[in-house]
Amino acid sequence: MSTDIFLMVLLAALLHALWNFAARSARGNLSVLWLGVALAAIVLFPFALVSVTVDRSLVMGIPYIIATGVIHAAYFALLGKSYESGEISSVYPIARGTGVMGTGFIAYLLLSESVSFLGAFGILSVCAGIFFVGVSDLRHRGTLRNVLLALLVGASIMSYSIVDKVGVGLVNPVFYIFCLSVITAALIAPVIFMKHRQECRLALKEMKRYICFIGLGSMSTYLIILFTFRSGPVSYIVATRESSVVIGAILGFIFLKEHISVVKGLGIAAIVAGLVLIKVAL
Repeated sequence: MSTDIFLMVLLAALLHALWNFAARSARGNLSVLWLGVALAAIVLFPFALVSVTVDRSLVMGIPYIIATGVIHAAYFALLGKSYESGEISSVYPIARGTGVMGTGFIAYLLLSESVSFLGAFGILSVCAGIFFVGVSDLRHRGTLRNVLLALLVGASIMSYSIVDKVGVGLVNPVFYIFCLSVITAALIAPVIFMKHRQECRLALKEMKRYICFIGLGSMSTYLIILFTFRSGPVSYIVATRESSVVIGAILGFIFLKEHISVVKGLGIAAIVAGLVLIKVAL
C-alpha cells in the first residue's frame, strides 16, 4: 500500500466519521439512512452509465454486486438500530473493531493476503484501541442489546469488505457502488413504506441536511475505499480506515458531550500507534 493509498484511506476515515456522526445525531433514523442511500444512487447514475463496460468481467461480478447490496441493506438497518439508543463513542468502536479483526482473518484465509509481523502488530494495536474506546463506555451505560447490535454491524462490515475486495477487481468501482446503492435502497424500501411512512415524510421535510450529508458522505467514503481495494491489501486498508473511530470519539465528546475516560484515551493512543506501525510496515 503506497503513501498515496494510505492518505486516501485516511481521508475516507474522516468522511466516514463525519457521516456516522450525522447518523448518530439523527438518532439512527432509518428513513434518513434510506433516503441518503437513495440520494447516492441518483447522484451516481450518470457517472455509472459512463463508467460501465459490458464484458465478461461485469458478468462475473454480478454475484458480488448482489451480495454486497444485500449485506449493505443489513448493515444500514443494524446501524440505524444501534444508534437509536447507543452512543457513537461506544457503538462505533465495537462495530469497527469487529470488522477489522474479522476482515484481516478472512482475508488471510480466503484471499491469501500476507501481512508482515510489524503490520500484524499494528492491526492488533488498532483493534485493541478500538475495543478500549468502546468498552470504557459500556461498563457504565452499555446494554447487552447495544453490544450485540454493534457486533452484528461489525460482522456485516467484515462480510462486505471481503466481497467488495473481489468485486471491484471485476467491476468498475463507480458502477459497482451505484448498483450497491440501488439494491440496498430497494431492499430497505418495503420496510420504510410499511412501517416508517410518516417518519419518512417528516425526514424529507425536516432532516434534509442529514439526508444529504449521510448520502453523499457515505457514497464518497466508500467510493474512495473501493478504488483503494484495487491497489492494496484489504486487511491494511480496513484497519487504517478505522482511524475514524478516533475522529468519531472526539466528535462525540465535543458536540454530543460524551465522556472520554482515561481508558478511552489509552484506546485512542493505541489506535494512533497502530496506524504508525501499519504505515512503517508498508
